[in-house]
Amino acid sequence: MDFSLSIQHNEGLFLNKMITFEKRKILQHYFENKLTINDQEKLILERCPASEIETISLIGILLSHRTPINTFRLRIGSVFKSDEVLAQACQKMVSPKDITMAEEILFDWQYEYDEDIEIPIVDQYISLFKK
Repeated sequence: MDFSLSIQHNEGLFLNKMITFEKRKILQHYFENKLTINDQEKLILERCPASEIETISLIGILLSHRTPINTFRLRIGSVFKSDEVLAQACQKMVSPKDITMAEEILFDWQYEYDEDIEIPIVDQYISLFKK
């Protein structure tokens, strides 16, 4: 079995919540080489379950949009101590206004979370910023 450093060619891997190392390796490849993701890869990453800070952060950087959940991804990444370049990139992409708006939406009692996608991100966020 060949291993491709492509999000698109590894969709099943990215949608499997048990696989972590391979996801992180591919995401690091995209980040380190400043690769842009296509629309299909964006859809894959939006549905990608992740519970590790680095993977969450890399997904946030690659998606680069301002949805509330992606703002949480970027804020989580902004305090990632093992990779200063990643942390700084996340810091640059999120503003205090983005954070306030994301918290208002995601902490609203009417917001329905996706168990595999959003709950691990919100849990990480709470453990880092809402102690």
